[in-house]
Amino acid sequence: MQRSGQVIEARLTELRNAGTVEEFVRHDYPGARPQQLFDALWRPEKGVVVRGRLVLAPFDGLMSPWELIAEATRNWDWSWPSPASMFWPKSRDSAWDAVGAYGALAYRTTTFIDSPETALSGVRDALDAQADIHVLTTDDEPGHPAHQLVPLVRYLPAGFTGRVIEQRVSPSAVTAVNRALAPAGLRLPPQGALIVPQRSLLSRTDTADLVIPSARFSQGRPQALVEALVRHATVPRQTGPGQHRHVELLRTQFSVMPDEEVIDELEEDLKTAETKLTAALQDAENLRTALHKTTALLRESKQESQARSSELEQARQAIKESRTALAEASAAHGQLLDSVQNSDMGTALRDAEARRDAAESEAEAAEELLDEQAREIAWLRTRLAAAGQLAPEVAPPTAYPSSWENLAERCAVELERIVLGDILATSRPLRGHTSETTWLRRTWEALRALDAYARAKSKHGPEVLPHLSAYLSWRDAAVALPRSRYSANESQLVLTTPKLRDERLLPVPRDVDPSGRALMAEHIRIGSGRPPAPRLHFHDHTAGNGRIYVGHIGPHLRNSHTN
Repeated sequence: MQRSGQVIEARLTELRNAGTVEEFVRHDYPGARPQQLFDALWRPEKGVVVRGRLVLAPFDGLMSPWELIAEATRNWDWSWPSPASMFWPKSRDSAWDAVGAYGALAYRTTTFIDSPETALSGVRDALDAQADIHVLTTDDEPGHPAHQLVPLVRYLPAGFTGRVIEQRVSPSAVTAVNRALAPAGLRLPPQGALIVPQRSLLSRTDTADLVIPSARFSQGRPQALVEALVRHATVPRQTGPGQHRHVELLRTQFSVMPDEEVIDELEEDLKTAETKLTAALQDAENLRTALHKTTALLRESKQESQARSSELEQARQAIKESRTALAEASAAHGQLLDSVQNSDMGTALRDAEARRDAAESEAEAAEELLDEQAREIAWLRTRLAAAGQLAPEVAPPTAYPSSWENLAERCAVELERIVLGDILATSRPLRGHTSETTWLRRTWEALRALDAYARAKSKHGPEVLPHLSAYLSWRDAAVALPRSRYSANESQLVLTTPKLRDERLLPVPRDVDPSGRALMAEHIRIGSGRPPAPRLHFHDHTAGNGRIYVGHIGPHLRNSHTN
């Protein structure tokens, strides 16, 4: 023991002369089992004081068993120097880092579990450790590059020296190690690492953060393992009564007056704590008041719940009776429907439906005739324009679009007064219909008429053409459109029913309407009355920027007749 005590005293003297250690004291306790204690004080950074005590136990050899306790005036920072490096020299020839039974473990190097026989003792040492943190890593056979890895402690912050013990497990011992770990619910992964928690803390430790796959089987810094170790080192570990006794003695026997700056910080912390305490008391009082109110509300809610339960039971009974009545009514309806279909009334209904289909076909034929007349009027106006009898803005006839995409592209190029919304989305239900070609032609004619109206209004003024209805009756209209296709507004029921009105609030630029939407009640009929009965809805802004905004080309929007 004399040899170890001399090494420690020489190291503390060296650091005190260098100004690293502020002061140290040696205590000798002679007797049948002599013992030595070394107390030291140092400041790892401004405003922080660390006091450490190293206890040398009696031993007959050159290296005595020792125990080190250190305490800082604030939370420990692992970048600070290790307390062990303050008492023990850094030279590699010093054997101070040999720990455990017979010095089988070491702090500054890697120890090996190389056989199943040593597996149980290695795992027991790891689980029963107090301050030390044991890390089990996988090993390869001797001679393999992975067997020559740099010890893990060299990758860790300085404060971990004398705290972490790395045990490398050879392939032949992995099964035995995992068998010894199994009762603790732990397992060493292949080519990975395991941070072994203290046995007494197993139930309070999240083992998922202790297993690091592929951590130490290749060269280089094991970053994931280092970060996991730093996190695990902050978990408080249970120590014996001897360590607590040494901490108490260290505080009383080796006290130090803090710096004035530290005192100021402590006073400020005290003021802050008092302020927080006052706020916490106020919060507690507020919570107590809120609790009383909540209790009263819960009592009222319970009473109301009981009343509602009774009402709910009555409602369930009423629903049951209604379902029974509905089933009876459905059966009666089925019988009535069978009777009607097999009677003269059923025949009359089928004849009426056939007549309706015929009338629909006649209406469609009339629509085609109306379209033909409109095209003929446009052609005659073109001829008259050629003879100099009409205004030069008469639009020449053009080929019809082949698709809704083609219609949108041509509109952007040819109809400068028309701004289309997302009509490719609204027209999707019309695609593939037997009347799609007719609807494409009528939509194009309607858009051309709207464009011609906007240009004519810009030229002749709102006094001549205040709205589209006036243009459709204007004898000089460049593009004809049957008046029967145009509706200047919706019904009063549609305009006053929120859901129906909202369907007609369609997107426009914010310079047209600050809300970004405008009511498009004006519309042009594209198809007949049979669903989907397509319509074109638009917003006339010719009195503003001279353009017309088309927000919907697609199936008939819902109205008062919609189910």
